[in-house]
Amino acid sequence: MARRNLILVLVLSVCLWACRTANVGAYEKKENMRSAKIVENVMAKTPTYAKASYKFSCEYSVNGGSPDSFSGNLRVCRDSLIWVSLRSFNIEGFRVLVSNDSVKVINRLKNEYYAEDISALENFAKVDLSYNDLQSILLNEFFRYQDDKDSEKTDDYNSCIDSVYYCVSTVAPKKQKRPNGNYAERRGSVIQTMKVVPGTFKVKNLYLEDLEDGRNAFVEYDKFTRFGDQLFPQTMNIYVEYGNVEAIMKFSISDFAIDDELTFPFKIPAKYTKINLNEDNR
Repeated sequence: MARRNLILVLVLSVCLWACRTANVGAYEKKENMRSAKIVENVMAKTPTYAKASYKFSCEYSVNGGSPDSFSGNLRVCRDSLIWVSLRSFNIEGFRVLVSNDSVKVINRLKNEYYAEDISALENFAKVDLSYNDLQSILLNEFFRYQDDKDSEKTDDYNSCIDSVYYCVSTVAPKKQKRPNGNYAERRGSVIQTMKVVPGTFKVKNLYLEDLEDGRNAFVEYDKFTRFGDQLFPQTMNIYVEYGNVEAIMKFSISDFAIDDELTFPFKIPAKYTKINLNEDNR
């Protein structure tokens, strides 16, 4: 039970047409470009579809332990709902529904459910991600970490060095000292670094480093494939470190689709017992 709850939280916090697809493996040579222009291009390339879904399988390990796996289906109604069905051996064990202000989980293995304000999950997970942050990670889209107050600004990034990808990193008004004695310009205590594929301006990877609390999250996307007129990665790897926990989740993604008819069924059986995802239930 403890391990299942931990993996479920990682999936939530951190933790993504039936037509021929073409793998997009070669990247254009990058041009010299200001950091603000890079961010503008990434934002301009953000899709506008309302509903999307995909299937996934995931291999995970915690603190270097033996790897385990699960699979599932994910559906998103943009800016509204994230629906996930988690399965093992093709049997649904958990169903999850996340909205802007709440998270609900059905545990079919234990005839239990969780339903609470989303802040309760953030406190448990020790990862401060908003609904929009989570949605952007699952859909391979650009986002600013929640400390940013002005979502329209594009000139508050520094360029960073990379031989293949465009690279930008956040800048804060003041400098604060790192634990190792160096100095870095930061927004609050968090540095956000993003690398972008030239030409397509798809997010290649994202790194969040909390210097104050020692929490780090790294998300990497690869094997971009064209589904109709959309590019979407076929792999997504998530690495999370906080406290004495180090978790790795490696997702293989398939059957990405845009479908305005998607539904989000979620009904809690009357006989299920309500639980709290707190330290005692780990």
